[in-house]
Amino acid sequence: MTGKILVFGLMFFSLLLPAAVDAQDNYTRFELGAQYSTLRETNFAFEGKNFSGVGGRFDWNFTRRLAFESSVDFFPENGVPLPLVQGGQTIQAVFGLRAKAVQTRHFAIFGSVRPGLLHFSGVEVLANGTAGPYIARPATYFVLNLGGGIEYYPSPRWVLRFDIEGDPYRIPADVTSNSSGNTLAIPGKINDSTRLSFGVAYRPGALIENEPETKVPGNWEFGPLFSAMMISREGLTENVRTEPGVGGYASYRFYGVFYLDGDLLYFPRRPDVAGPHDGGTILQGLVGLKGGIRRNHFGFFGKVRPGFHSYSDALTGITTSDSTSTYSYGRSNNFVLDLGGIVELYPNERSTVRIEIGDTHLFFNTRDVNVDSVTESFDGGKMQHSIQLIVGYGWRF
Repeated sequence: MTGKILVFGLMFFSLLLPAAVDAQDNYTRFELGAQYSTLRETNFAFEGKNFSGVGGRFDWNFTRRLAFESSVDFFPENGVPLPLVQGGQTIQAVFGLRAKAVQTRHFAIFGSVRPGLLHFSGVEVLANGTAGPYIARPATYFVLNLGGGIEYYPSPRWVLRFDIEGDPYRIPADVTSNSSGNTLAIPGKINDSTRLSFGVAYRPGALIENEPETKVPGNWEFGPLFSAMMISREGLTENVRTEPGVGGYASYRFYGVFYLDGDLLYFPRRPDVAGPHDGGTILQGLVGLKGGIRRNHFGFFGKVRPGFHSYSDALTGITTSDSTSTYSYGRSNNFVLDLGGIVELYPNERSTVRIEIGDTHLFFNTRDVNVDSVTESFDGGKMQHSIQLIVGYGWRF
């Protein structure tokens, strides 16, 4: 999480720089690059280590600020096989958007949102009771690469670049039965890693003159939202689910390129079971800072928004009588921090199509459960991640 906070801090600070700076005179439609990257994994000494890798990058520039970007990296060192989380060699392939918040003749600060795939050659999975408790198998997971960095232009054709990103990825649970017919499970989760890249790129083809830029009007913005949130639910065997939600958002520009921005979303699905921290429906509220640029027909922003997850039916008590258990439930409110990016498209003067992608960090509180008149405390544990995609339509005025 520290890496992502550094990235968003860099982006927000860059937005304070004077707007009246000379941008690059020209750009090309395509960029081809190579890079050295590191990915944080666990080695065979069970220590966190930055594994080295190499890869390539391809960019298709829509404008001098906005591009479709793809990147593939190979990390040849073998990580220790851990249950579902990692193991063996690693390949990462991501595809998404890169946008420059600040660009001068020789320098730019950018943000990127790039979903993709993270492949491990040999994670540990359950062996079905026939070859020991675990066996190693390849695994491929959905990953959301969020971050940004700095570019330096020694000439119109060449780009030197540094990136730092967070890599939350979705790990589904592994559920099987052993030879005795008992169900075995390794819980799934949203895991996170950190990636650094140092690269060089060349711009082939014709140099395109920069197009004029116009600001997009409107200080207020609001509208409905639909969300899909990949989240680990407590107490479920196959506990990583994609929860659909609906709600709305509001945004107000209070200074320059900074906005007070908030979402309120309701996730109506109820899991069959509940834990002491999580159960029932989810009400999510987020209010914080959105910072970025609006130019011509698009906007690109970073977001840092604290808030809450309120679960309707977390476990509060268990009473056992005559071999029958009675469960009681209550509301559980927990702090969350939403980090990510927002892309806005402006089909006309007053409307907005809004796409949010982010990693919502969950911090569960310690909860007390009354078990047959004895109070037992359940610690919130380590911070958890969730991956969230939100799509909405808004009106500006």
